[in-house]
Amino acid sequence: MKLVVSCEHGGNRVPPPYAELFAGCEQTLASHRGWDPGALWLARRIARAFDAPLHATTVTRLLVDTNRSEHHRRLFSSWCAPLSREQRNNVLDRYYHAHRNALERRLQKLANAGDSVLHLAAHSFTPRWQGRMRRCDIGLLYDPQRKAERALCEHWQGLLRALSPELRVRRNFPYRGAADGLTTHLRRQMPARAYLGVELELNQRSIAQAGAPRRELAKHLESSLRALLADR
Repeated sequence: MKLVVSCEHGGNRVPPPYAELFAGCEQTLASHRGWDPGALWLARRIARAFDAPLHATTVTRLLVDTNRSEHHRRLFSSWCAPLSREQRNNVLDRYYHAHRNALERRLQKLANAGDSVLHLAAHSFTPRWQGRMRRCDIGLLYDPQRKAERALCEHWQGLLRALSPELRVRRNFPYRGAADGLTTHLRRQMPARAYLGVELELNQRSIAQAGAPRRELAKHLESSLRALLADR
C-alpha cells in the first residue's frame, strides 16, 4: 500500500493581493479559525519518515477552504464578501484547484499503476468548542460505509492504544468522516479497492506547540502507522 500525505490547513498566509481584506484580523488569522496549528509540522514529519509525497497548502482557509466542496456555503469566509465573481474564480484556480487537482492526479496515477493508496490528511482541532472540552487526543475520520477504511481505523486505534494506553483515540470524532471534505470528494473519484482516505485529527493542546508532548505523539503515530502499513 502506498502512502500519500496532505495538509489542507497548513498555514494562515494571506497572499499580497488579498491583504487588504484581512487588515486588522491578525488575531483571527492566528487562531484555529485561520489554520490548523501543528498539522503541517506533523504532515511533513510523517511524509519524511515514510518517504511519502506531501501535498500541502499554507494559504489561510479564511481566503478559501481547500477542505470544502466547491459549492459549500463556507468555502469563502465573510472576509471575502467584497470579492467579485472573477476574483473568486481567480482564488479558486490558483489556490483551491491547484492543491486538490495535483493531489487527485497523483492518486489516480498510483491507482492506474495498480497500487492501493492510503491518503492521510493531517488536521488539528481546538481543545474547547462552544464551551465544552473535547476529550480526545487523536481522531481517526473515515467513511463507515467503506469496510476497508473502517477496518484500517479500528486496527490503527488498537495499535495506538497498545503503544500508549493513556492516549484517547476516537473514531469519527470530533467530526464525521463522511461529511463534506476532500476525502469525501476523492472517494467519489476513486474505486474503494484503490483508495482509502483517512483524516487524522490531532488535538491542538498536544500538537500546536514545539516540545516533548508533540514529539512523543508523533513518535507513537509513526510507530503505529509503520505497523499498520506492514499489516496491509
